[in-house]
Amino acid sequence: MVMYGHGGNVYSAAKAAGCHVDEIIDLSSNVSPFTPDSLLKGINIKSTIARLPEPYSLSLVSEIAKYHDVPEDTIIAGSGSSEFIQKICSLNTKKRALIIQPTYIDYMKQAELAEMQVCGCIMCGKKNFAFDENEILQCLPETAVCFICNPNNPTGTLIPKDEILFLADMFKKTLFVIDESYIDFCTDNNHTLIGCQQSNIVVLRSFSKAYGVAGLRAGYVYTQNRHLMAELKKAVSPWSLNSLAQEVCKRALNEDMRPYFDKIQNIKKQTIKRLSENENLEVIIGHANYMLIKLKKSDAASFCEYMLNHKILVRNCSNFVGLSDKYIRIAVREQIHMDTFCRLAEVYFRIY
Repeated sequence: MVMYGHGGNVYSAAKAAGCHVDEIIDLSSNVSPFTPDSLLKGINIKSTIARLPEPYSLSLVSEIAKYHDVPEDTIIAGSGSSEFIQKICSLNTKKRALIIQPTYIDYMKQAELAEMQVCGCIMCGKKNFAFDENEILQCLPETAVCFICNPNNPTGTLIPKDEILFLADMFKKTLFVIDESYIDFCTDNNHTLIGCQQSNIVVLRSFSKAYGVAGLRAGYVYTQNRHLMAELKKAVSPWSLNSLAQEVCKRALNEDMRPYFDKIQNIKKQTIKRLSENENLEVIIGHANYMLIKLKKSDAASFCEYMLNHKILVRNCSNFVGLSDKYIRIAVREQIHMDTFCRLAEVYFRIY
């Protein structure tokens, strides 16, 4: 039985560690540590939160459409990509869902809640969880919805968009839900499927990760599927996205985030280099702002407990389908925090 759960629960972690929430170094949640000050500067917060939100976030939708150079009627905004995962599953109750594993656990959770017939296609760890097109081709027939996280969480695997377009063209009756929550962290911007014309492709995007605003819960959907868009608009509350989130997200779209993303990639490279010197660890190289790590001489629970005793929260990946209790995931934070993690990992394996 799958145990559902996420990283980022700093509240229970702080309670367990006997410290304040702000003392926890959270490496368990894949959120950028570099939130631009300009996202909040000058906002009259009291006035903003006193007003009802603009229904359906229409001004934000307009800005998103301009940002991606797509028609406004192909975009809908809401309270994070998780809201849309739930809505899409509820629109396909009793039908077959294919989930490329290991991946974000909410796809399976929401599919099961919608009583969908869940089929998992597990990518091989011995091949660094690379996308296996032949394996997926065998699973796709009779599938109503196929969930693909790109880059994948937790492996960081990036699937070339041409491969996804090929699958979507071959299986026109299958709805391909492409979660691009982490695609901004890739070294170039040529991987997104926003703008593609296939009506059986839906793209999920999140403001939470790239802009470091996870607490605001904001995301959006792109699709050329007019029927699905109409159904999503019926299902989503007109006030799904609060007033402050709408204002911050509009500012975020006008912010040059590339220097922040480059900084994250540089910190990641330095961290991988140091971790690679530890013979007790194997780093799975990926494209996003996090690293999947295989522990060779420990289990994830013991390692995570040790780290939490030192006020560092690490993602135990044992509840991901396709991963064992030997896997953890860490997000890229400030260099000083990554150095602390690397040092403590070295100490841990000397002791245990």
